[in-house]
Amino acid sequence: MTDSMARLGVIVVLLAVGACRPGPANVESPATSESEGVLLRVGSVTVTQADLDYQLREKHDGRDDAATRELALEELTRRAQVAQAALEAGMNEDPVVRAEMTRLLGARLRETVLHPRLQAVAAEEIRDERLREIYQEQVARFQAGEKRQVAVLWLDPGADPGRAAQYVTKLEQARDWFAKDETLVKQPEAGFSVLSVDYSEHAASRFKGGVVGWMERAGGMDAWSKAVGEMVFSLKTPGEVSAVVSRPEGVFLVRYMALQPAVQRPFEAVRGDLERSERQRRREEAERAFEEDIGKAHPVEPAQR
Repeated sequence: MTDSMARLGVIVVLLAVGACRPGPANVESPATSESEGVLLRVGSVTVTQADLDYQLREKHDGRDDAATRELALEELTRRAQVAQAALEAGMNEDPVVRAEMTRLLGARLRETVLHPRLQAVAAEEIRDERLREIYQEQVARFQAGEKRQVAVLWLDPGADPGRAAQYVTKLEQARDWFAKDETLVKQPEAGFSVLSVDYSEHAASRFKGGVVGWMERAGGMDAWSKAVGEMVFSLKTPGEVSAVVSRPEGVFLVRYMALQPAVQRPFEAVRGDLERSERQRRREEAERAFEEDIGKAHPVEPAQR
């Protein structure tokens, strides 16, 4: 902050007196200058008591002895001389200076006006009653949907309808074989067991009994998993096996293995998330109000042509 404030000190001077033409210094009597807090002038540029106090605090660790004050005043004098020279060279109209001035003024305004508001927002107590209201308003956000464990036999005929018909027949044979194995029927956790090796082309599950894993109703991001999700959620009870289904994604036989019921996360488990979200909302509201206040107080006027 110190370096940016030093730049701000020079640039503010340049633009604050940008409309003035350099001319003879208007030197007042020491008594008048002191009464107005002005310690010295260099052309249009003044050095005030506030400038000196800031220089002592930021550059000299707050020391206030006579020698330090004299050194600090010399530094401010040199800065004022540089600023006056820049004014006389027309630097107050330089677009780089104007852009830096705009940036620094905006940053300083936010530091002195917006930041205290944000600190007040951060210090505000958010009562449990309010957080419970938000919880009820967003209750669906804290519900984990039902999941089902699924096993799949899948064959890919591509765009060949003849092959698709052959694959339907092949998986119907697998389904008949499965239905006759009472041990396998009574073991949902086994998926399709050894059937998957000979009756599936799904690489990730072929040597795992066809077990794909847990899926929600919507399936995954790709069309294949969406198709599987749709089929497994059409079944009624764990252990049930679907009919053979031919779809654009391939030929499927799906087994519903197990159920993981929907779970509602209690208020106590999500209270921290709710508080953080509410604090962020209030912070954004304060920032938006700050911008809106400035916009209303300082409307844009079209340039005269």
